[in-house]
Amino acid sequence: MKCENPIIRGFNPDPSICRVGEDFYLATSSFEYFPGIPVYHSRNLVDWELIGHGISRPSQLTLSTAIPNALGLYAPTLRYHEGRFYLLCTNVSTDDFATGNFLLWTDDIHGEWSDPIWLDTPGIDPSLFIDDDGKVYYNGTHEAIYIRELDLATGELGPRVDIWNGAGGRDPEGPHIYKQDGYYYLLISEGGTTYEHMITMARSRQLEGPYEVYEHNPVLTNRSLATDIRAVGHADLVQDQHDNWWAVCLGIRVLPIFPPRHVLGREVSLVPVTWEANKWPVFGENGSLATIIDAPLPAVREEKAARIDNFKALEWTYLFAKNDHLVRPTSDGSQLQLLGNASNLTSQSEMAWYGRRQEEFVFEARATFDIPELQLDQEFGLTIFLNARHHYEIAVKRTEAGNVVRVNKQIGPLSGVQAETLYTSQTITLQISGDTQNYYFAYGETPADLTELGSGEVSYLSTEVGGAFTGNFVALYASGNGQTCEYPVTVTEFNYQ
Repeated sequence: MKCENPIIRGFNPDPSICRVGEDFYLATSSFEYFPGIPVYHSRNLVDWELIGHGISRPSQLTLSTAIPNALGLYAPTLRYHEGRFYLLCTNVSTDDFATGNFLLWTDDIHGEWSDPIWLDTPGIDPSLFIDDDGKVYYNGTHEAIYIRELDLATGELGPRVDIWNGAGGRDPEGPHIYKQDGYYYLLISEGGTTYEHMITMARSRQLEGPYEVYEHNPVLTNRSLATDIRAVGHADLVQDQHDNWWAVCLGIRVLPIFPPRHVLGREVSLVPVTWEANKWPVFGENGSLATIIDAPLPAVREEKAARIDNFKALEWTYLFAKNDHLVRPTSDGSQLQLLGNASNLTSQSEMAWYGRRQEEFVFEARATFDIPELQLDQEFGLTIFLNARHHYEIAVKRTEAGNVVRVNKQIGPLSGVQAETLYTSQTITLQISGDTQNYYFAYGETPADLTELGSGEVSYLSTEVGGAFTGNFVALYASGNGQTCEYPVTVTEFNYQ
């Protein structure tokens, strides 16, 4: 059966996967966005539904110290053992108290996860391996790939044993261990998480090594290939109920320009794997990722449910932390109130910001607002947002002359208003649409009567320009630009397609 990569679209890097019966579960990184660690479900490995988050309560941990952008929650591992799901993850923070590796657990993956059990061990990219004798091991990255025996109940760790330094590429990381035919197979990522990204493997008869390095590494990479999906790496393996093996990995879809750039973030792709007894696994077509794959899926394709643009949908995220005093969905999720504080889009701090991932190059996002009495310099609007230094927005702002609707661009240290016009009505619809070349901005009293106000080049909001590890979001926001707003802005309708 044919299917198309990526299987999860928009910013969702570092996938980790496990199977329970006929159900597959997958978790990804979320960095500075809250709730953190998205968890997805599928029956066929292609059609995925977001069912929750590992970090969903501010009491679990705060991401307010995930500053500057692209700190926060890195590279989770999701595993199932004896009726319980486990997540391991790293919180990278400017606050030493809040940084480090931690363990979460739940008996109901559709419900809440535990508070973090903090693990006294360094590095990033934690993984979990359960051996045949029931012993559990922490598998991490810190100067080398290492293991430590782990007590899942207490978080206590045994002595550290370094087991591999990689196959020669830079930044060996993202380890996972699998036991097959009496061998311990160690899978890692190397080459950095950009265009030289790759997956390499080694194996040993003993968990602590020594490990035999596969002579034909890398086992999976799209480096040096002019493919639709590049920077392929950070993989995890799963065996389906029919004994077929699969890998999930990250990759980027590049804009059709030179040099290549990407704006959607690192996304999840699927790779069929052939793994014969006592041999090394073979990934995809000669160790590369194809955009179209044709392989026997573990279950039939599902008809996708219609998109529901409800403000309580799981796809919505906050920037840095949940702040119910600034972002207020109604009880039924049909409307949203945004109360601006002193922060704005360049502040790198908590603000009235509520966003969802850009999933395709070609899209349209539209929001309708009721305009309250605005204070001088108060603004609200719709932004296409990579980080605090790289974003475009169409917004309503109160000036000495009255309310104006304007298009603003922030590109690194440069900020400017591209266009603005006075606006006197009490309701407004703002729209951002995009293609592979530009983002386009429009406004009007109703969604049926929109006037284009400006545009901005997509490439200036790419990761290659703006840096870091995330992807673009479409977000609703409000700001007092140095003051707390007296009245909230009401969003009466939002549509993304």
